[in-house]
Amino acid sequence: MHENFTMVVIALVSLCCLLILFSLVRHYTKKSLMPADAWILIIGIIYGITIKEFNLESLPKFELHPEFIILLLLPLLIFASGRLIDLQSLKSESVPIGFFAIIGVIATSFMIGAPIAWILNIPLLNGLLIGAAAGATDPAAVAAIFHRFNIPERLSLMVEGESLFNDGTTVVLFTLISSLLFGNEMFHAYESLGLFAWAIFGALPLGGVIGWLGAKLLIIWKEKNVFFQVSMTFVVTYTAFLLAEEVLHVSGVISILLAAIIFFKTWNKSSVEADDQEQVMKDEYVVSQFWDYIALLINGVLFFSLGAATGQHDFLEVPTIAVIVGLVSLIVSRCILIYGGNGVLALVKKNVSFPWQNILIFGGLRGAVTVALILMIPHDYEYRGIFLCIAFAMIAFTLIIQPILMKLYLKKAEL
Repeated sequence: MHENFTMVVIALVSLCCLLILFSLVRHYTKKSLMPADAWILIIGIIYGITIKEFNLESLPKFELHPEFIILLLLPLLIFASGRLIDLQSLKSESVPIGFFAIIGVIATSFMIGAPIAWILNIPLLNGLLIGAAAGATDPAAVAAIFHRFNIPERLSLMVEGESLFNDGTTVVLFTLISSLLFGNEMFHAYESLGLFAWAIFGALPLGGVIGWLGAKLLIIWKEKNVFFQVSMTFVVTYTAFLLAEEVLHVSGVISILLAAIIFFKTWNKSSVEADDQEQVMKDEYVVSQFWDYIALLINGVLFFSLGAATGQHDFLEVPTIAVIVGLVSLIVSRCILIYGGNGVLALVKKNVSFPWQNILIFGGLRGAVTVALILMIPHDYEYRGIFLCIAFAMIAFTLIIQPILMKLYLKKAEL
């Protein structure tokens, strides 16, 4: 009993320390080219190295259990991202966004995973695991960077739209590869393709219905209390996730994404017809601020945990060439996807100019979803430590180096 109480006290103190840290970082990095998440990642790795080098085993290690990430953090993170999607605005760019978010994620997974598997001399499926995890660009990181530059609206919409929609494809692909790798299931091309398609397209109507029902309940109740409104967003999130994953066996992430889009679209539409517009605006502002906080908190926890886990790992055990190959594969795959994909999009007259293509490359930032998926890899998996370090290098490069390159490029480019 006393031991459990002590653990709870340590957890609460650790949480308070993290909240202070996150607040300080976000306050003092407002004008930094690097997003706050990059600084949190760096601090996390310094913390991990400190524990390892000074043998401070009594300090919290901030190791997140895979089930904790899957069941609690990931659904909230996806809902927080999904609420920002405006279907009307995205409709005009649906073709390029859909291409990069589906075809692009699958192609990127192979272009990253295959070279890593080759250089480490491991089975291809193992390499595809980290390739799939690194397939998604991060909406929070992209938004944080793009808001600091004068980017044309259509271009910004394409990059942010891609980063929002490719999360679902990435998680579905990662889950499929994980089941084949850790579930000892046999690979059958047509069956796997069918499962992939069912996971994506079966989740769409489910999420839409749940989001619509949740919004309609609020409209019918005519409840002005923010408690009910925020509570309903939680109910919608986990109902969509659990029904998708446990009942229909489709993608919980995509179900949540659609639920968030339809929920806020339906709710906002009814708000326009409300009598007390001032109160409606206040309620929407509070709900929006609440989910902004949830997104920032989860991002901070994930990035700090990745940094701490990487810092405690022995870098000497990781082949330097594997990290280099991972970084080169990440850069090359993004270039092939954007330049080659633009050629494909030209067939339907959706291609963009060369300067815009370069910005799309710089906008391929990796972030919270990649972190979450990497941390979800079982602790007893023999390549987990190596993949952690490679993923850290990829994320650090995109969050630290690419914003600097983008700033230098924008000084000369005509967009």
